[in-house]
Amino acid sequence: MDKKEIIGVLEEISSLLELKGEDKFKISAYSRAARSIAQSTSDVIVLIKKGEAKKIPGVGDALSKKLTELVETGKLAFLDDLRKSLPEGLPQLFSIQGLGPNKVRTLYEQLDIKSIAELEYACNENRLVTLKGFGQKTQDKVLSAIRKLKADSEYHLLDVVHETATVIAGMLEKLSGAERYQFTGSYRRRREIIRDIDCVIKFKSGERDKLFAALKKLRGVKKVVDVQNDLVSVVWENGIPVEFIIVNKAEYPFAVLHSSGSKDFFAGLREYASSRGYNLGVRELKKGRDKIHFESEEEIFGEMGLQYVPPELRETEEAVTAASKGEIPELVKEEDILGLFHVHTNWSDGAEPLEDMIAAARKLGLRYFGLSDHSKTAFYANGLDEKRLKEQGQLVDKINAGLTDFHVFKGSEVDILADGRLDFGDAVLKSLDFSVGSVHSRLSMNKEEATKRLTAALKNPYMTFLGHMTGRLLLGRSGYEVDMDEIIKTAVRNKKVIEINANPHRLDMDWRFLKKAKEAGIKFSINPDAHSVDGLSDYRYGLSIARKGWLTKDDLLNTMDTEQVKKFLRNAKS
Repeated sequence: MDKKEIIGVLEEISSLLELKGEDKFKISAYSRAARSIAQSTSDVIVLIKKGEAKKIPGVGDALSKKLTELVETGKLAFLDDLRKSLPEGLPQLFSIQGLGPNKVRTLYEQLDIKSIAELEYACNENRLVTLKGFGQKTQDKVLSAIRKLKADSEYHLLDVVHETATVIAGMLEKLSGAERYQFTGSYRRRREIIRDIDCVIKFKSGERDKLFAALKKLRGVKKVVDVQNDLVSVVWENGIPVEFIIVNKAEYPFAVLHSSGSKDFFAGLREYASSRGYNLGVRELKKGRDKIHFESEEEIFGEMGLQYVPPELRETEEAVTAASKGEIPELVKEEDILGLFHVHTNWSDGAEPLEDMIAAARKLGLRYFGLSDHSKTAFYANGLDEKRLKEQGQLVDKINAGLTDFHVFKGSEVDILADGRLDFGDAVLKSLDFSVGSVHSRLSMNKEEATKRLTAALKNPYMTFLGHMTGRLLLGRSGYEVDMDEIIKTAVRNKKVIEINANPHRLDMDWRFLKKAKEAGIKFSINPDAHSVDGLSDYRYGLSIARKGWLTKDDLLNTMDTEQVKKFLRNAKS
């Protein structure tokens, strides 16, 4: 324990006490002692060990004992207890530039923010804009600080990786040495969180060395990590590791195939190939001693008598078995999506007015969306009470009367209260076209309590969608545990739609449960949970998750045309 560490401990105690709203004199005692030690020319460690800590200005009996414990043991029980008295992730907010104890306490008390992930999500939903002591500029600065902090993270969200890959693709298009390329790995499989970006590149004849040199100098490369015979490994400017795998024409389809699948998938594929008399390697396929040459992955699957396996399904051997039996379904495609639900506007915590959201949706080629501003209990999100909800509905009626190629469905994202009741009464819910029931509070319930809460809500005849089922925030909050079998069974029995929340911070329902729920008879909806014009496009991340869950066009509400949706929603309330 050195002087710098002691100062850090005292400053942390001062900040945590202020965060808890403790007596200001108690708070200042620790900060004053930290300043005294920092300014002292004496060897404070020696003083403390000799029992003379009180010679340090601002250090009394109680603090002297704590400093002695700290120096002799390297620990301080008082600090440990103080940390335990607060939500685990709350002190992490101090690492965000511009957030002191007062601001962190406001975030916790007003918005129930307990982690960096929750803070980022709140910023994306514009909840800091109207918060006392914050505003738009502070929100923008906080978001910027979070992005810098996340650059050192081991994993990254799908949208950040996608944006980075899109930038890299634009550069590869201009490299003369790159004839073809394909992003592979967990990004191509569209995992919800991703460690790095893999990209297989086929070099042009005679330009291999030129390509290697160009990749190391791409604008955006922060550091070159490694260069091998067929690999250039770099770290991108936002902290994401990127590996470029450089191969010739003959190796290209095999390199793409090998690096696109998980280890389990490729092992299953290799075993299947062997059962058919083939030897599948990382860069070749042999029948006996003869190498077989291909132009594409599709040809490799076909040669072995397999259906083509879409990249999103290449997680386990299950996909190989299904492909051998011709049981790979035609997965839902982007062009199948005709409309969206769960859209917010500036009536609650959205950034734009309804008219702008409609214009953006039409520009995306959509035919309808479901307006779902927050209900009254979500006061932190400017939730609508019954009066404002009725006024909003009148505006929607007026807008719909003037539209011929687009329709706005009237709805609400209604809070599911702790006992499973919904935030609006049945009469209000019945007047809407639909409602999205979501949990935003009491996220610490145990499995039994959370399951009881959700099943009670699912039994309400006027709740249409179950929103972001577990409340998780990727890389920040695991969400509450539920009995998935019971939730699915109750949803099927009550003919509810389960939302695939497409916000890249959520992607909830988890894709690992989609196939099971689909087989049980669940209807799904890919909902962007959009709080801005740009947020509407997030439905594409939800589409990737739907594909990972083996979903087809017929499994989704979004693929119905407007009249079919109107009929479906009417029947859902009957």
